[in-house]
Amino acid sequence: MRPFYYKLGLPTFVAIFASLHCVITLGQDNPKPALVRFENLDNELWVSDIPTSMRRVGREAEITVKVWFDRQLLGDGKAYLRRASEFDAIPRSVLRSRCIDELKRESDASFFRAKKTLDQLKASGILSDIRQHWIVNGFSATTRVSDIQRVKEIPGVSKIFIVRKSKPTKTAAPISRSEKNSLELAFDPERWLHPWYTRALKADQVWKKLGITGRGTLNVIHDFHFAKSPQMAKSQSPIVGFNFNQGNMQLCVRPESLSPRDLHGVMCAAIVCGRGSPEFRYEFGLAPLGEWAGVIARGEIESSVEWAIENGADTYSMSFSIPGLDEYRSHWRKILEHGTICGLCFVSGAGNFAKTVKTPLQMRTPEDIPQVVFAAAGVHRDLSKTSFSSQGPVLWQTEHYHDGKVKKPEVCAFNHQLPVFFADGTVRESAINGNSFAGPMFCGAIALMRSADKEIHPWRIREIITNTATDIGPPGFDPSTGYGLINCYQAVKEVLKRKAIREGSDPTRFEKNGDDGSFNSKRYLAELSAVLIVENSVQNVQGANTNILRVGDIITAVGDDKVASLAALNARIAKYQENSINVHAIRNGKAIQIRLRPETFAKYKIRQVYSAPVFK
Repeated sequence: MRPFYYKLGLPTFVAIFASLHCVITLGQDNPKPALVRFENLDNELWVSDIPTSMRRVGREAEITVKVWFDRQLLGDGKAYLRRASEFDAIPRSVLRSRCIDELKRESDASFFRAKKTLDQLKASGILSDIRQHWIVNGFSATTRVSDIQRVKEIPGVSKIFIVRKSKPTKTAAPISRSEKNSLELAFDPERWLHPWYTRALKADQVWKKLGITGRGTLNVIHDFHFAKSPQMAKSQSPIVGFNFNQGNMQLCVRPESLSPRDLHGVMCAAIVCGRGSPEFRYEFGLAPLGEWAGVIARGEIESSVEWAIENGADTYSMSFSIPGLDEYRSHWRKILEHGTICGLCFVSGAGNFAKTVKTPLQMRTPEDIPQVVFAAAGVHRDLSKTSFSSQGPVLWQTEHYHDGKVKKPEVCAFNHQLPVFFADGTVRESAINGNSFAGPMFCGAIALMRSADKEIHPWRIREIITNTATDIGPPGFDPSTGYGLINCYQAVKEVLKRKAIREGSDPTRFEKNGDDGSFNSKRYLAELSAVLIVENSVQNVQGANTNILRVGDIITAVGDDKVASLAALNARIAKYQENSINVHAIRNGKAIQIRLRPETFAKYKIRQVYSAPVFK
């Protein structure tokens, strides 16, 4: 006698069983048993246009399609905030576990329903390299432009995104916790030298006053190369990470060099959780006792996000920008929305395109994704906006999402003249620039918050860190600096206060008092006073060598305007209309004036030196 599910059809039985399992298991310890349910995509089958960057490809050209099935954890474009509210009462660890189970179960059920047609299309050469994804209920595959219509034949298909052909990522092994890092010294914030940004963002106050150091957090850094670094060995998780393109753990994929490009990935990790050691005097990280793992995954984000979630990651840092994704932006957004519901915080810099691209396109994918990607713009050490830092708003008007203009970025951090270390242990105090490094500062701040409370949801982290930021621009939110400069101490105190209330303990010790940890920008700037020092001599560019700036000259003013920062100097020069520039400087303790042509002045290299130390 045949089992009863033959009458229903096995796919239908699988779906019914999954739903009943969800209700039964959630009902055991949660007052809202059906929360982890799936929603239908109520739309006709939709296929994206070929992206602008691919318009010249021929009909027989191979492409990649990203396909959604018709049931998703988050159905419509407004579902994220709605479902986050529903899930808010469930502890993050419980929600993550259940969402992973249900995402995989729904993916298997949908894939089973589609399997017969998928096998037929694969056998006939229509599809190849079929990759099942659970972070969105769907799959990726290789096909030809001329065969896109055949993909519509697959049961359950709802949306088809056309993208440039990408190679399948390799399957990654889970992080093994059986191995241990070498024994570490007990954390002492006074033992090592810390860079100035840890003090400006008040991370040092978190370590000293609250005893929170990032311990217990795993921070995934998505980049494209990680230089070997003895400075970072103490803070790497045992497996270090995974290269999804090569299918191995090889993260150092280029010959070693000292170029900023090659140090990019490892410096992003260092800013998050760089740790001191007996061999090196410097501790770069905002969350120095956190761990990090690197991932390399060109072309496909699904595998690396799934890997991060399954390995219990707390943050996922993405210091890269991808322009021109058109409708494919929706696929990225859905992946990261589902990942956020699973408890992962996604972080990015705002981008470096203010000089070359107009808003609302200055911020690209992934930093333009609302709510679930926390983007940090960049400022100089003196809190002035860096000229290259991208700003909002961003525009979301795709087939699936209809937000219109969206406020971005969330906050700001530092992105100019940051210190960098090298493999031999030496440190250059002012060497790297870019919002690639403002994003990891945001990531390090979140790692401290997660270290204080592992159960706090990403949407609550966003709420707290924007509410506690120090407004340094025009009053209120502004598109250059967001809600303000990150204040780690205030943010972590608020996390601890909420945790105490949730657990029924006394929250008053975390409430405002005489030392509330607010950022006093006036006092900060007074302690920061800077000088502009000439670093090179421009010889024989005008008649007499006496009419030049010399190495060591200190620039104090241009025309009638005093300048105390590179930002102020550049802004004054940009507005200068005369044929020559009257530069005021101090040479060997004496005031001098020199008139230079603008093209001559541009040849000088001028460095901003602060009275406050870079490390202490």
